[in-house]
Amino acid sequence: MIKLIASDMDGTLLNEKMEVSERNIQAIKDAKANGIEFLIASGRGLSEANPFLKDRVHPGYITLNGAEVFDSNEKMVSSNPISTESKFKIVELFHKYDIYFEVVTDKGIFSDNKELRISSLAELLMSLNPGTSYEKAYADTLEKIKLTPMTFLDSYDKIFNDESYQIMKLLAFDSDNKRDVKLEPLKDEIHNLLKDVVVTSSSPNNIEVNSSDAQKGIALLKYAKTKGIKQSEIMAIGDNLNDASMIQEAGVGVAMANAIPEIKDMADEFTDNNANDGVAQIIEKVIAQNEMEGQVE
Repeated sequence: MIKLIASDMDGTLLNEKMEVSERNIQAIKDAKANGIEFLIASGRGLSEANPFLKDRVHPGYITLNGAEVFDSNEKMVSSNPISTESKFKIVELFHKYDIYFEVVTDKGIFSDNKELRISSLAELLMSLNPGTSYEKAYADTLEKIKLTPMTFLDSYDKIFNDESYQIMKLLAFDSDNKRDVKLEPLKDEIHNLLKDVVVTSSSPNNIEVNSSDAQKGIALLKYAKTKGIKQSEIMAIGDNLNDASMIQEAGVGVAMANAIPEIKDMADEFTDNNANDGVAQIIEKVIAQNEMEGQVE
């Protein structure tokens, strides 16, 4: 019987319009009404994630790939920042590869280039939703970034040299979309140089760097333990590499129809794509299965 469901956001809970559909919202409400706890597990920070759900449903949140975890009252449960030594080495590599990156801290999200911020998110939206034109993605991004508190700086120096800022995640984008030219070599170099960080990805045009303790799977199991929920009673739903750890750790790992091949290979079950409310479909299936199991017992 499933007692906890964790869902990724981009490419999973969010549809092609970067919205949470009414069917998905109703499915989450139905899950909670049937005693199933629901968690958002996203690479986004809390300030980026909760506007999509605020005042509609109140889930717990695994954010920044597990760097921060919040309960359903948005009270922080755990925090896993990148070490001081590693943050400087990672930034050196970003500069070496001449790549645009953003800095996610415990005090907010920062960018040093607004145009690259917009274009990178537009390319991410296109990659998650094949068939969307760049013009449409760009226009949608201009609207969606209004929901995301973001501070633009001329330089990141103040943040990195001020010890009061904890670096929770570093997010790099390849604007040329040639992953094998910059992103993969960069990922390999970070992996070979630093043992206390993990590199994942939420789309073909980015990499995300977190503390090795900040992974969705680790955070999910810890959260479940505090609730007395067994590993076999957990379901995780995702579509991309930063979902891999929770797909593997959950009792039931679910891949979206639009998931990358690596996620599909490790999944136990499958559901429809994000444009067709795949999350709602699998939640509805779980509720029905739980009811049947309850009747048998």
